[in-house]
Amino acid sequence: MSASGSDENGTRETTGSEASEGALENCGSENRAVERRKTSLERSRTVLERVRTEPGLHAVAVAGAVVLGLLASWLHWFGLVLGGAFVAFVSPSLRRGIVGAVGFGLVVLVVFALTLGGSAWTVLEMTPVVYLVIASAFGLPVLGSLLRGLL
Repeated sequence: MSASGSDENGTRETTGSEASEGALENCGSENRAVERRKTSLERSRTVLERVRTEPGLHAVAVAGAVVLGLLASWLHWFGLVLGGAFVAFVSPSLRRGIVGAVGFGLVVLVVFALTLGGSAWTVLEMTPVVYLVIASAFGLPVLGSLLRGLL
């Protein structure tokens, strides 16, 4: 029986050099996968940098973030936090992200007042509740925008 031939059962035995060649092939495919992941990460960072710096793309991204945040906050109060995080994520700096989150909170208050219609004045007379609504409309998006400091 040869070192890399078949035995009497018909199974193939490999030599040490053939096994190491297979390991090198696997290592090469893992390296290619890591390189692909690196390039996709680099591409996403490049796109994010373009969105944060180019005025036209930035305006579209902020508008999309506001719409997504409004939809999320329509479903649940945690959407205010998400909306603030979305707006801050496309902002060039943390400071501008916080200012954008305050602006998002203002938009949420305006949309909320418009959906109340004629009963908006009645709601404004509910003093303790109104304080909570206003504080959460500004505070929760700012809390979400602090995520920008991590990214």
